[in-house]
Amino acid sequence: MGIASVTELARSSDFTLGTQPVATRRWAVTLTDNTLQNTPLTETDILSNVDMNLSAFGNVHPTWSALGLRKIVINERFNDSPYHVEVVAEYGNVTANELLAPASRAAEWSFESQPSQVPALYYYHGTGNADLRPLTNSAYDYFEGITTDEAMVRATIRRNYTAFPSSQMAATNTVNDGTYFGGAAYTWKCAGVNSTFTIELFNNATYSYWATQIELMYRQTGWVLQLPDVGWNYLSGGQKRRAMVFDFENGEWVASANPVGLDGSGNQTSGQPAVLQRRVNQVANFTTLFGTPPS
Repeated sequence: MGIASVTELARSSDFTLGTQPVATRRWAVTLTDNTLQNTPLTETDILSNVDMNLSAFGNVHPTWSALGLRKIVINERFNDSPYHVEVVAEYGNVTANELLAPASRAAEWSFESQPSQVPALYYYHGTGNADLRPLTNSAYDYFEGITTDEAMVRATIRRNYTAFPSSQMAATNTVNDGTYFGGAAYTWKCAGVNSTFTIELFNNATYSYWATQIELMYRQTGWVLQLPDVGWNYLSGGQKRRAMVFDFENGEWVASANPVGLDGSGNQTSGQPAVLQRRVNQVANFTTLFGTPPS
């Protein structure tokens, strides 16, 4: 009682250059007369009687040894008959990572470059990249509103966690505290973390985990604010004083109508103003939190 016969139907294979190969096997399963009422079969019973090759994902195709089992479909009431079942097995490229339990799979990384604009505060003087100077006019005043293009790279990490990734969530808006994936400290920023509770049936077992997507942004000049040290006031003897300029036409000192350059310590300078570095994001150990891409 149970299965009266198993017949493998015609196979099909679809190989197209540059796409995922697909090879399909199909079976028609005939049940015995009293199977439905007295000895109903489970899907596992049906598969074990059809072909032991269907016992686990990744098992190789009998002809195309480079292809592994990726998908199984069981259609009851085949051709509208209660005593016939159709089984369809689909084979394709299978990676070792896909055959691991959900929380054991390695993180998947992808990268995308995108343009951005930042304030133009420096320029390269002469030839080469060695002489980097503040971008001012000949009187050492900064140009207002000038921006320049700067490439950014978005790294997307997809990873599964057995427990809610609270540490990764808390790292949103932080920057790397040290060298990370070719970038100096403060050049990578965690732009956001999305996590979804997921239940997956894998190899006839149920797994629950947090499917998580992490977005990291790399910027060439880093995420530390660069601010021209200019203002209407300066320090003298520890006291704040108004910046003054001499009005030669009227022979008197008047308050400066434009911000004046400072040297980074509050002192007025007649030369190029300093550029202040101000970090406004907390730091985190990105290697510990997010790992690194596969080599």
